[in-house]
Amino acid sequence: MPAPFVLELCGFREGRPNTSDKKDPLSQELGRAFFELLGVPQDKSAPKTVDREWSAAMVADLAKQIALAAPHLGVRAERRLGEFEQYAHLNALKALAEDASPAVATALIRLERATHSVGVEPAQLVDELKEALAVADGRRRALVDLLGDESPLRLDVAVDRSVPSTPTDAPDVPNHLVAGFSLKWTLRTDRLQDPRTQGAKMATMRRGRMPHFAAVTMEPRPYMLGRLGRGTGDLDCVYHLALSPLIEAVQAVLTKNKDRIRQRDMFMRMVEQRRLLDYDDLVAYVATL
Repeated sequence: MPAPFVLELCGFREGRPNTSDKKDPLSQELGRAFFELLGVPQDKSAPKTVDREWSAAMVADLAKQIALAAPHLGVRAERRLGEFEQYAHLNALKALAEDASPAVATALIRLERATHSVGVEPAQLVDELKEALAVADGRRRALVDLLGDESPLRLDVAVDRSVPSTPTDAPDVPNHLVAGFSLKWTLRTDRLQDPRTQGAKMATMRRGRMPHFAAVTMEPRPYMLGRLGRGTGDLDCVYHLALSPLIEAVQAVLTKNKDRIRQRDMFMRMVEQRRLLDYDDLVAYVATL
């Protein structure tokens, strides 16, 4: 079944579905058939900020649907990987890059005052300390510049739980990330790389178990869905917000020539191989984590 909130996000923009590429006639033809099966009124305008509204709606719906089966899980939007247990070490570089000079300057002033009060000449000692600290700070900055500050993209939706082995009185212990989702309402060539990059970095940078990671989309074109979901290994799968109506639309529209039939067959293989799954499958799986 389509996601409960999907109709709120669907609409038309300049006469075409907001899932369709204005430069792609097939995308528009397939999008109209898709929206007709979904029951989207032709006079319904598309939301102006679909990504933001989608994220909020999905977090609320997913939290509600898993509340009974998995009350230990939290569902949150827009989270950095460094907030979670497996990736907390990513914050180490940020801590290293923090400038300690104000605290050092304050300590030097206090030292100068203390040595002066006991009759010790502070100038040479303070100068030597400043020189040593400047050398140390130069080395630290060179190391930070060498490492860079590259970090993974934010998770559009994150599902986490507390760490069972952590004492209840332990302060500031990050939660364990069990699932993360990259939300892409539609797919374009430049947007395809984001989920793949995120998945690859999550696998490489983790310390511990890899969270379930997948893309979620409303893209109707089999070609674009195939480019994202056919076996790169960076994603566990691709979830679609309205897979059943899309299957009907694909089977109705992609029949006129060999190229369309090839796309239809590729799409159906993705469904059969469970590379492309429904939103209901997302909810059911998260509830088991």
